[in-house]
Amino acid sequence: MMDNKKAVAQVIDFQKTMFDNSYAMISNIQDQSEQIMSKVIDKNPLIPNDTLKVCTYWVDMIKKNRKNYKSYVDTNFMKIKDMFKLNETADDVAGIKKS
Repeated sequence: MMDNKKAVAQVIDFQKTMFDNSYAMISNIQDQSEQIMSKVIDKNPLIPNDTLKVCTYWVDMIKKNRKNYKSYVDTNFMKIKDMFKLNETADDVAGIKKS
């Protein structure tokens, strides 16, 4: 039984690591895109001020939602790990060895 829990824990850790790496990659791409957009828009005198405000609002919303999404996924990974800890018997939790 312990081997099954260990295997499940490894699978969950692997999936969490894959998510974290993917999230970091997407975040970097979005941040670089924001920097490029800012350089292009800020230097262009033909773009109205209202458009700049909308673009800034849009970028802020993307960052906020990206952070919220990461928080939700991290919370659910923790819930999954807790779920498997709840499946342990009382003797396992107390540290009592079965003979």
